[in-house]
Amino acid sequence: MERDDLLGGLEDAGLTSYQAEAYLTLLDMGVSPAVDVARNCSIPVPRIYDVLNELEQMGYAETLDREKLHARAREPAEFVQDLHERSDRISEVAEEIEERWEASPLGDNKMNVTKRVETVVDHAEDLIREADSSVDLALTDEQLVAYERALADAMDNGVVVRASVVPTEGIDLADHPVSELVTEIRERPLPGPFCVLADRTKACLAPTTRMPEPYGVVIDDDIVPFIFRWYFETCLWEVWDTVSRRPQDQPVYVCLEAFIRDVYPVWWDDAIVSVTVRGTETGSGRDREISGVLVDVHYSADSARTPKHPTLLELAGQATVTLWTPKGGCTVGSWGALIEDLEAHRITVDAIEWATS
Repeated sequence: MERDDLLGGLEDAGLTSYQAEAYLTLLDMGVSPAVDVARNCSIPVPRIYDVLNELEQMGYAETLDREKLHARAREPAEFVQDLHERSDRISEVAEEIEERWEASPLGDNKMNVTKRVETVVDHAEDLIREADSSVDLALTDEQLVAYERALADAMDNGVVVRASVVPTEGIDLADHPVSELVTEIRERPLPGPFCVLADRTKACLAPTTRMPEPYGVVIDDDIVPFIFRWYFETCLWEVWDTVSRRPQDQPVYVCLEAFIRDVYPVWWDDAIVSVTVRGTETGSGRDREISGVLVDVHYSADSARTPKHPTLLELAGQATVTLWTPKGGCTVGSWGALIEDLEAHRITVDAIEWATS
């Protein structure tokens, strides 16, 4: 190590610049007259006696009374131990500061990126607890249990919660203790990123632990979560089997495409499907709720209509339903609707009745 670096380290340990120079010179020279110590460093000769006396009182050196005052460095064991302890404390403080910075509340930015995955996982708990309408989750069964209280709050608020869960080996998700708090659980055997979508505008994402550099993303935006939503629907939800569904008096959908897939065959067979839709007017942006009877279904690939369930791929472009309400017809579109009257956020099936002949 360079001499200047050693001097700087000694000063960091609490020595003055003169004390550090004198101590390092004694280490280099061994037992030496005080005057020679001063001549081999930058300390003025009249000042060296006070500096050596200070070092002796601090336990770094000892003076010897001979014809001239001599001095030597004391064994550094105690001093070195103190340096190690100081170093450990500083290292711990540095790590703690870094962790606290990573865990500090996120700002008001539309997108926040953090190196600490736990920050994202903790933030997702608040999103679940504060949600108004819907929450989509992709996580492990252990993480699902950790969110039990937040899920209970979401259920009390009437939030529709869909969970794509990677189970621990031997865990039966159908009998999972948290299943009563989740609207629907689908079992996904393949590990994937941690993902949370809440109320269409908020999203959290953290990659798998296989990534060499952990990170997490928290988003509060009207556009980017739309992309996450399709990733969730196609990769994390649609292709996996349902293992648990909480009983409901009236089926509730937060995805228009899922509503169409389930209802289309019975509507095709002339069933009277009455629904209530809560959403946003595409023209004004105002919240609105309407009730009516399903009178038409239109999607991009419906040129050759059949009574079959439309596939998610067929519904991936335009998907529109028309309701007949007391005020006339009203078109309802999916997330990101542009040409319809209403963008659906929540669809409740009020009744399905069969016309009597």
